[in-house]
Amino acid sequence: MEEIWIERYRPKSFDDVKGQDAIVERIKAFVKSRNIPHLLLAGPAGVGKTSLVLVIVKELYGERWKENFLELNASVTGDTPLLVRKNGQIIRTDFYELEKMYFDGSDMGSRNAMSDLEILSVDKNSYKIKFSKVNHLFRHKVGKVASIRYEGGKIKTSLNHSLIVFDKEGNLIQKECRELNKGDLLITFRTDLDGEDLSISLEKYKEHSLLRSGLIKNPKINHNYSSIPFNDELAWLMGMYAAEGCTSLNSYGSSGQIIYSLGYPNEEYLATDIGNKFSTLNISTSTCLGKSGFDRSKESSIQLRAFSTQLTKFFRNNFYLRDKKKIARNKTFPSLIFKANNTQRLKFLKGYSEGDGSGNWGDLIRISSRSKNALIDAVWLSKISGIEASYFDTESRLIWNTPRSSYIKSDLIPSDIVISALKYKKPGSKVNLRHTLRHQMYSKKCSRIKRDIAQKILEHVEDCKIKDNLKKLINSNFYVLKVTGVTIEDHDEYVYDVSVPEGQMFFGGTNPILLHNSDDRGIDVVRTKIKDFARTMAIGEVPFKCILLDECDSLTSEAQQALRRTMESYSNNCRFFLSCNYSSKIIDPIQSRCSIFRFKPLDKDAVSEIIDNIAKQEGLKIKAGVVDALYELSQGDARRLGNILQSCAVIDKNISTELIYNVSSAARPKEVMEILKEAVNGGFIKARGILLDVMLKHGLSGVDIIKQMQREIHKLDVDDAMKMRMIEKCGEVEFRLVEGSDEYVQLEALIAGFYIKK
Repeated sequence: MEEIWIERYRPKSFDDVKGQDAIVERIKAFVKSRNIPHLLLAGPAGVGKTSLVLVIVKELYGERWKENFLELNASVTGDTPLLVRKNGQIIRTDFYELEKMYFDGSDMGSRNAMSDLEILSVDKNSYKIKFSKVNHLFRHKVGKVASIRYEGGKIKTSLNHSLIVFDKEGNLIQKECRELNKGDLLITFRTDLDGEDLSISLEKYKEHSLLRSGLIKNPKINHNYSSIPFNDELAWLMGMYAAEGCTSLNSYGSSGQIIYSLGYPNEEYLATDIGNKFSTLNISTSTCLGKSGFDRSKESSIQLRAFSTQLTKFFRNNFYLRDKKKIARNKTFPSLIFKANNTQRLKFLKGYSEGDGSGNWGDLIRISSRSKNALIDAVWLSKISGIEASYFDTESRLIWNTPRSSYIKSDLIPSDIVISALKYKKPGSKVNLRHTLRHQMYSKKCSRIKRDIAQKILEHVEDCKIKDNLKKLINSNFYVLKVTGVTIEDHDEYVYDVSVPEGQMFFGGTNPILLHNSDDRGIDVVRTKIKDFARTMAIGEVPFKCILLDECDSLTSEAQQALRRTMESYSNNCRFFLSCNYSSKIIDPIQSRCSIFRFKPLDKDAVSEIIDNIAKQEGLKIKAGVVDALYELSQGDARRLGNILQSCAVIDKNISTELIYNVSSAARPKEVMEILKEAVNGGFIKARGILLDVMLKHGLSGVDIIKQMQREIHKLDVDDAMKMRMIEKCGEVEFRLVEGSDEYVQLEALIAGFYIKK
């Protein structure tokens, strides 16, 4: 992974820390005396808090700084796919949905998930795939994330989040994503997860059997089910619906139809199959031919309608993303299918693949869909049903281990472990193990080896820990996928952590890979990881170790109380550096134990020094006005500054203000000012037109443009009372947008409210 500029130009010494001179002088005195108190570093992002801590520990310990330093802060993005079990119901979800369930609009950094939530994990000892209890959910904001691409999947994490990998002796270990390289192996699985025989409750969808008079039977109702068994036929029908179905309800919700649209005549056999399966459920159907496409002169589609209002309502409530329109791109798999037994899960997948897929069941199936969520659902459902699967941006693949399939990965394990086992070859064994292994290593899978070859080698290895690990891996459901690339992306949103005390691992990603339990903010981590590190003696001349808790204002109150006690107990051999954005969220007993340093956003002189240093090292030519533009856009954040410059340098070494604004997707201040001036003078139509043009040209969201407006309002030639009123309206509309209101309606209301009556 190529080093990003925010890491390349991270301060290496006290002299490199810009814009915080008073703080640096005090810290240097502490370091010189080797007598450092606990530190609380408070201030906005990108102003040097973490960098200064790293300078401190490197000055103190030199080359042995990593042995005496512990940094806690790791997370994944909100769109990370997960499989959870909540109150017995299995749900394929992500952290955004968990946030809605548990944070409920709160701005808190953590939530106790109580006893109702489990996440797909693994038993450390047996390698069995299972659900494990979740203790806490956490969230905090970061400016950058790593986008990790691997064979058949991708995931985004904070730069120091750890993934679980195998070492050369077959142990499960943590590896930070910033240390990942192309070709590294990540752990995934293929298993047959235990399921249940289910029935579908339709009680709440029952129709009134009598008309309003109460005497006449409703002629539209043939059946009113309390429940129906979830059998093979219904599983296949539901899979087919996920691919080709929609629903229709009348305006009263009293009459509904399930509609399957298929190609004619090629898919006429599917319409017949659908009709036959509905007949086994005593549900009547009808078919009709239609004309579609460019040639309207011939019938090219066949539509089958199933008449069951109860099932129609069930499908509408279970096949679509919550609070979204009931359209194809919002389709998702119903949660009950993940809980069903394996036979029904496979029938569902078969129905889905026959509708949206191509290829041969049992060999290789490629599935295309307008719904990204449905494609991810198909991968996760396949993996827990014993089928290897991969996810791509436009399709998912279901893969079986057949002689014709060249895509199969689930038979491969890391070859490093097998090579390590060769050192323990049994005395007297005449088998040339290296010769056997060599033929595998010449293949395109050189970093991996087939299980059956590993098993043959295992038989000639003496009893040892590596042999035990290798045997457990060979007999497990694990296999490995290669990392294909790692890139760094901007991310001005929350990232999320989850605490899984049992095993400290969970699966996540579009194609599930094993992630380290990232609980760095709960009471368990204070009681275990921090305490274990704090109670050991420092290595070297300095008599204490150092622990950095980044984003510590998102620690739970219980964790803060436990941390206070830990700080008291281990103050002789450990120093705590607490970094946060808001010191007010840190309890008073911790604040009173720390020397507090309040960081300010970098001023223009500091920003200019950083720009000059980067330009000199990278051979950049900085044109007039660039420093002002970068200062305005970075808002005193050195990380944001470095990322903007690196993005510009990829395009052109001559850095201009035009390039800066194009790369950063920000509007020029004069463009925003023009909108404001037109709005306050009553030119609503013109202001609206400029606003839409600016947003489309720069790809701005509503929140982005409001933030830029808020900065420019202070420069308007209007009285202070008017500025106050305009800022208040900005705050109100920003809140509405965050809550999900229509972007353009709210922005139009905002500029309409700026008008000054004369």
